Amino acid sequence: MTDHRDPMRRCIICRQSLPADAMLRLIVDEEGQIWPDLLRQLPGRGAYHCMGDGCLSACSDKRLQVLKKDFSVVFPQWEALRLRIEHVLDKQQQRMFSRLGRTAAIGRDAVMHRLWNNAPVVLLLAEDAGDALVRQIQDAADKRGHAGDGCELVRVAGRDWLGRMLGRDQVAVAALDASAMAGKLKQYCVWYGRMKVSG
Repeated sequence: MTDHRDPMRRCIICRQSLPADAMLRLIVDEEGQIWPDLLRQLPGRGAYHCMGDGCLSACSDKRLQVLKKDFSVVFPQWEALRLRIEHVLDKQQQRMFSRLGRTAAIGRDAVMHRLWNNAPVVLLLAEDAGDALVRQIQDAADKRGHAGDGCELVRVAGRDWLGRMLGRDQVAVAALDASAMAGKLKQYCVWYGRMKVSG
């Protein structure tokens, strides 16, 4: 019987082992530049970054020196790599939102209606959403979570960013039907938010 589980990889910063799919793969090109391989499709050997809060805040050229053991890397590089990661995450999220956004519930009323349907959802709540909306969505998500109805809540960059992703001016809250792609988008939204905070 074949084991289809994702292989484990070790983070180059914190040394924690996680499934490769839960980490960002990094590659080094011929000029010694480090690039994010978000979809894990680029050829060659790679290194992995867990994208955790602590690892991102600790990441620096000094911490990336560990790559010299296996690759010919040029330094300084962390600032350029940070911008590359943000860029590739932004572009991939745009592609995913363009596919998932057609069925998204957008705005408080549409999201609350989607929650009443009891189908599994991924909730996207802007960091700069109003306090009353945050409380209402958090309460609804908590009730759905306690009932085991598959409701995941993720805070995203802001109303302007979420609006841009969904082709609107500003969006404070949206709900996506749960799927493998929505789960991956949630992961990228979390990573993107952490990159913005660490920058």
